[in-house]
Amino acid sequence: MAVERIMRFLLLVALTALLLPGGATPALAHAGGLTSSSSEARVLAIDPPVPGLDVRAVEFGARLRVDNATGDTVVVEPLPGSQLSGLPVVAPGGRAYWTDPRVTAAAAGERPDGDRVAWAVPLRVGATAVTVRGEQFWPPGPATAQWVGVALLALAVPAVAGVLGAARRWGRVVLAVATVAVIGAHLVHVLGSAGVPEDQPYPLMLLSAAGYALLGWPLGAVGAWLTVRGHAAGPLLCVAAGGLFAIVITPVDAFTLVDAVVPYAWGADLDRALVALTLGGGLGVVVAGMAVLRRGTVPAS
Repeated sequence: MAVERIMRFLLLVALTALLLPGGATPALAHAGGLTSSSSEARVLAIDPPVPGLDVRAVEFGARLRVDNATGDTVVVEPLPGSQLSGLPVVAPGGRAYWTDPRVTAAAAGERPDGDRVAWAVPLRVGATAVTVRGEQFWPPGPATAQWVGVALLALAVPAVAGVLGAARRWGRVVLAVATVAVIGAHLVHVLGSAGVPEDQPYPLMLLSAAGYALLGWPLGAVGAWLTVRGHAAGPLLCVAAGGLFAIVITPVDAFTLVDAVVPYAWGADLDRALVALTLGGGLGVVVAGMAVLRRGTVPAS
């Protein structure tokens, strides 16, 4: 049957992804290659002030943005003696984004006393020398133990319920609900991550943040549906989806449970909750699904 062939294909691709070394990279953690960090850049002042010139840190400090409404060309000056290319030259009325080496150097250093390090970026506005003054700020970190506890709870609930109910109808329902919760949590994570990059199309950023989830979402949805229906392949697909999210996709996002700055449009704590639910819940789905598979087929009603 066509449905059986589709299920076998999805399962084969999922298992291949699980076996690939380094299946996910930090570039897939958040849209546009953004990652969580312990510090954030801030622009404090433009010295001297220039009417129409606006420079600010965007994307949670990952890049700087210049808006030029001055009537003159704005040039971002390189480091002295550097031949670094890629620093913007912005025509009147234009806008540009860039990652500045002076800011990244400040972020790469050790956390200082006072949690702040000053940096400066020189510009030229027409014939006028201008300096953008800012700081790298280290905010307090999250309550990591709390979020690890959330992940462990998300693992324990479906795992224990799945094992206890492995031979019963309600055990299959728990497995299906847990699988849907995992794929739903990851979907919301992707939707919020895709809204952070300012100069990229939202659909493209959805693809950037999704990665292997483009397989995991339908795999989990089909698995949950078949599990509730009593189909023998349902728990196996749920196990494959849970493993895909917990082992391949989400571990690169685990740094959000430790880092203070999270590039997420709807709040860092929401993203931490989603990551904890996806990590722990994915492993819980694997345990519950394996228990159901060991018990064999249970009638749908």
